[in-house]
Amino acid sequence: MSQAVGSAAPSGPVGAPGRPAKRVTRRRAETRERLLAAAFEVVAERGLGATTVENVCERAGFTRGAFYSNFRTMEELFFALYEQRANELLLRTRAAISAVLDNAEGTGVGGDNLVEAAVDRFLTSANVPEDRSWWLVTTEYLLYAARGPVAAERLGVLRRQVWEEFVNAMTTALRRAGRTSTVSPDLLVRALAAVHDGAIQQSYADSGSVTYDELQRLVLPLVIHGLTRLEGA
Repeated sequence: MSQAVGSAAPSGPVGAPGRPAKRVTRRRAETRERLLAAAFEVVAERGLGATTVENVCERAGFTRGAFYSNFRTMEELFFALYEQRANELLLRTRAAISAVLDNAEGTGVGGDNLVEAAVDRFLTSANVPEDRSWWLVTTEYLLYAARGPVAAERLGVLRRQVWEEFVNAMTTALRRAGRTSTVSPDLLVRALAAVHDGAIQQSYADSGSVTYDELQRLVLPLVIHGLTRLEGA
């Protein structure tokens, strides 16, 4: 019987005690990565509730045995996928900020142009089709979690962990840029995330009038300038 997310299979936080640790070989790691990549594609195409173990295995080119040697349930796979993709976005953000700040420190360039340069670098590194798929996947699971308190709790724990990393990255970036947030770092990051998410939603829902890139380049610098100030100003 196909097992979709939400089926009555055993569940628990990712990495929770109770499942014996297995040695991660290179082949096993590659299998896991292929399953995650396949799940990413299938959930974006079909939706979370309609995705089964068979769908993922077929797309990845594996048997059900390969799936269950890596994940107990579809829900566990999704949490692993969420963590992987969120960390990739975090790394992309850090790389964009570091590249701009390192260049500024080497050339002596500073001031408000740093904000625009960082936003431009981040958007230049974006993979818009990939971002669209990730938006579809996260939207699917947010709806799923909103209807189930257990899933909502698990997703909340993971999101808070990722969120803390973004807050730390933003705090470090502002310090290096000589800027200070006029609100809590958490609120600043949430405001930037709201712009990012809203820009994606509007550009995909009404693609004929505005693009993701245009909205981000217009609004992100305004939010950063509006909620931060130069140190000593």
